[in-house]
Amino acid sequence: LCRGSPPGLPNPRRFGNETPRRRATQEYCVVGCERLAWAILFAIVLFGLSGLVHVRAMSFVMTATKRTPFTQSSRLLFALYTLATAHIGEAGLYALGFSFGEFLGIGGFAQDNVDSFMDVFYFSVVNYSSLGLGDIYPTGHLRFLAGIEALNGFLLISCSASTIFLVVTRKMD
Repeated sequence: LCRGSPPGLPNPRRFGNETPRRRATQEYCVVGCERLAWAILFAIVLFGLSGLVHVRAMSFVMTATKRTPFTQSSRLLFALYTLATAHIGEAGLYALGFSFGEFLGIGGFAQDNVDSFMDVFYFSVVNYSSLGLGDIYPTGHLRFLAGIEALNGFLLISCSASTIFLVVTRKMD
């Protein structure tokens, strides 16, 4: 990761008398490796934190709907609102990570109009839900964090779907 890229492979369509051209080598300095390490660290921490938040929210939904005599539609609404709030909070955690990463110089956003936390939060919600509109996109090593956020969002939204299914189909004792 911290060395220059290898020269290009020879082109199989090249004629025998042509000399192979080399790709330009790009040297990654220590600062580049440190930025990548910070992005990986942010991804690991945010992945775990959002997972913990979501486990707590799912446990809360399961225990609260078991103890109280909700109707089926009330259980559905309670689970929807509680888990949606958890998802918004988790996207907010990633937005904080993007803002902090931008502050540290890990990366940024290609658009000039990303100048408030609400813009970063909007990007995070779009990315977390795997919607990916493309009107705002990260640069540098924040791209790695964006990929991890989309993966995490997909996994946790799937967990929410299974929790909602269990809440709605569970028989009351």
